[in-house]
Amino acid sequence: MRGHVFVVDKYSFPVHRSRLFCGVKNPMNINSRLSLYADLLCVREGDLVFFYQRRIDEPRQERGFRGVFRVVSPPFFDDEDLCWEDNEVLGKCPHCGSPYSERQGRCPNPSCGKELDPTKHILPNRILIRPDEEYGYFEKPVDDNTAYINHTNHGMLWTMLFRKIFGPGRERSVTPILPEEVEKLIRLLRKVNNYETSTFPTNPYSPSTLHRISINLCDFKEGHRVRYENALMAWMTENIDKDYPVLRDIVGPLDELEYFGNNVLYGIGGEKVDLLLLHKRNGVRYKATVIELKRDKIGRRAIDQIEDYSYWIAQLSTANLRPPPERFELQPVLIGHDITSEVPILIERIQERIIPIPYQPPCKVRVHRPIVVTYKIIDCEINFEIREDLSKGSLLDYF
Repeated sequence: MRGHVFVVDKYSFPVHRSRLFCGVKNPMNINSRLSLYADLLCVREGDLVFFYQRRIDEPRQERGFRGVFRVVSPPFFDDEDLCWEDNEVLGKCPHCGSPYSERQGRCPNPSCGKELDPTKHILPNRILIRPDEEYGYFEKPVDDNTAYINHTNHGMLWTMLFRKIFGPGRERSVTPILPEEVEKLIRLLRKVNNYETSTFPTNPYSPSTLHRISINLCDFKEGHRVRYENALMAWMTENIDKDYPVLRDIVGPLDELEYFGNNVLYGIGGEKVDLLLLHKRNGVRYKATVIELKRDKIGRRAIDQIEDYSYWIAQLSTANLRPPPERFELQPVLIGHDITSEVPILIERIQERIIPIPYQPPCKVRVHRPIVVTYKIIDCEINFEIREDLSKGSLLDYF
């Protein structure tokens, strides 16, 4: 069960809900835009969507998590302005037509720079949604206290909580959430609404010009590597489940791929992994794959991160499961254009190890030696090569 949380406010939520779409900003800065594309390109048709209505001035009970919706289109760009009653979501600057989203309340276009209405956000990167037929739509939101503090409902919304605790600046327009977090939000929405679903008026948005968002590596290459690490990240989220050569050996059987998400937080201090994949077999989650991306060379810092994240990602991947698994696998993966000269020695020192997590019953997490992968961009295509000399002792040895 894959799900995503899109951030809205009291002005934009009515438009998103009744026009049946999710819109996110379009930064002028290309690297920031690629980071946003990486988030959006994680979304697949059929995934579930929740809105998180952030605070403006409304009471706590009138904001929070809302849902449930289902994705019915790939991500696309469209600059059409959309209205619902007295609210409006823009696709471009109303003064100059720039497609870039407001910055500090003004149009970021240097030749414009005019002040914009704070109640009308420029959100031209979009996906289409519909109310979910299986779970329904719930009128009352799940407020923050119920979502994060009330422990009468099993589980924690860890990936969302880490962003909230870390403070301003960590918010994302769209965040992938773990399958167990999806299940918790649905349970909470049902409970808050006394298990009663609602209906609402709609006028479904049908874009007249739909420009699908996709990553063409020719636009972002520098020699045989990417110019921006976020371009590599966005390409990965778009193609992680597309049975791509070499990548499919790391991902494994697609029918076992339960979840994948980018920039997944695992610590209070903002610690995160680039990509997290969760694998499920015979109804049981049995493995997490953690992928760290480097546009240039893999070095000591990337290897040190394995030691840092292993215990915490193992907990993040298992703590909310019922029953918790007694055995679990964790496979680190390092992808970069090349490696530094010290990497072979550092990799040689890494040994497979067992991390005990004191659940009841205890869980033994086997952390495998990393898989090291290099990439090159040739004729706008990315070619991966598994460095078998550096990947001995990884799960690849078992296949």
